Amino acid sequence: MNYIEAVSDNRKWISGIFLNEKDAENYFQLIPEDIRDGQRMKSVDLKEYPVYLVEAEEYYFVDLNGVREAINKIQVIQNCEYIYINIYEIKKDFIPENPGKDYMGMLKHVHIDNQYLERYRKFGEEYSPFDLPWDEG
Repeated sequence: MNYIEAVSDNRKWISGIFLNEKDAENYFQLIPEDIRDGQRMKSVDLKEYPVYLVEAEEYYFVDLNGVREAINKIQVIQNCEYIYINIYEIKKDFIPENPGKDYMGMLKHVHIDNQYLERYRKFGEEYSPFDLPWDEG
C-alpha cells in the first residue's frame, strides 16, 4: 500500500492512499508545486482493503487485529475528556478532489475517548470497532 503524507507547519495529514504504486505516483504529480515540498510518498506492507489508519502521535496503518491492539493498550485517564487516538477505516483508494489538501475528515473514523472505551470493553469483540452499540443491547 502506498500513501502520501503531508506536513505543513505543525500539522500532519495523509493526502492520499493507494494500493497501486503507480496510482500514488500519478496522484502525487497532481499536487500543486507550491505545496508538493511538504508531501512525501511512503509505503507499508499491506496488500488489500480494508486497512485502518491509527492517528496517535504519528500515523500508522494496521489490519483489524492492529486496531484492537491499539485500543487495548490505551492507558485510561479517569474523569477526563480526552481523545487518545483516532482510527480511520479505509475500504478503497482515498483520492481527494484537491490533491495535497487535508480531507481526512471525509474518511470513516472514530475518536477513541473514555466513552468509546467503555462501550468497546463491553461489546468490543462482538462488533467492528466502527459499529459498537450505544445501549445495553
